[in-house]
Amino acid sequence: MSQSPGGGAGTRSSDPPAPVPRDPSAVQQGRGLGLVLAALAGALVVAAVVVTAVLVSHRQHHTQATQPLHGTVFQLRPGQCIDFGPNGTAVAHVIPCAQPHNAEIYGAFTVASSRWPGTAALGEQARRGCQSRLSGYLNPQLDPSGMAEFYVYPNSGAWAAGGRSIICEIRGTHGKLTGSVRASGG
Repeated sequence: MSQSPGGGAGTRSSDPPAPVPRDPSAVQQGRGLGLVLAALAGALVVAAVVVTAVLVSHRQHHTQATQPLHGTVFQLRPGQCIDFGPNGTAVAHVIPCAQPHNAEIYGAFTVASSRWPGTAALGEQARRGCQSRLSGYLNPQLDPSGMAEFYVYPNSGAWAAGGRSIICEIRGTHGKLTGSVRASGG
């Protein structure tokens, strides 16, 4: 045993320091915060995947250099039911609504601007414009819980080629739709 200078009580130099008592509620709060952060990160990853899938499935389809918007969703009109091309490409095939289909067009409108407004501004215009058209189109007797609304707007390349249309779609959340979602008077 070694003595500390001054003749005080002896301590062993090999003794470990006394453990610091932990507050169990602080440990539990730390775990809870970690779980919340992990769930939030997971939700952000899922949201990023969904946004990427929507953007990829609705990107401009270049079939001809002289008419880059030919054959795309930008030529569709309300009341048309569509099936997407291979791998969800923007080439849409109009089919009768009585057949199973990927989406029904419930709105279409043109953006009144000559300058490219940017993706965020155009996305917000699309969201507001489509939401304002949905209630007047959708059959009020249908249960909307199995449906989701989507909108398609031109990217900067389509804008430069003259595309100014925004297309509003309704899709089934659990597969294809069969029959129209349109109100009988609409």
